[in-house]
Amino acid sequence: MQLFIDIALVEPDVVAATRRFFTDAARDVEASGYADACPIATVALEVSSTSEPLREACAEVFESWLTSATEYFAGAGIERAQARRLALRMLSLLEGAFVLSRAMRSTEPLAVAGATAAAEVSAALGAQ
Repeated sequence: MQLFIDIALVEPDVVAATRRFFTDAARDVEASGYADACPIATVALEVSSTSEPLREACAEVFESWLTSATEYFAGAGIERAQARRLALRMLSLLEGAFVLSRAMRSTEPLAVAGATAAAEVSAALGAQ
């Protein structure tokens, strides 16, 4: 999600930044031959039930990403609790899409997740 914050710094439109985040993620995973996605998720999936210190480290990274995205969305005018839920949905969409993209060797899951995330951000902004 740090990449999302980097994109947000140069893309003033929140919906466009969200869309670009998923588009860039799709490009990167495809360029790696579907070998690279989120290393934190990979570690979390492999060791969360067997290593409490590694589970905690993964949770801390995810939480830092959620906090950053929450602040970004709140800064765009979305109510803080809603911004947190939006950040969590966005991260969940991303991580799930990474798993499917790698297994399917397709960027389609990231495209669908990105469209969903952008629509949710747009709806949240429209509700303000």
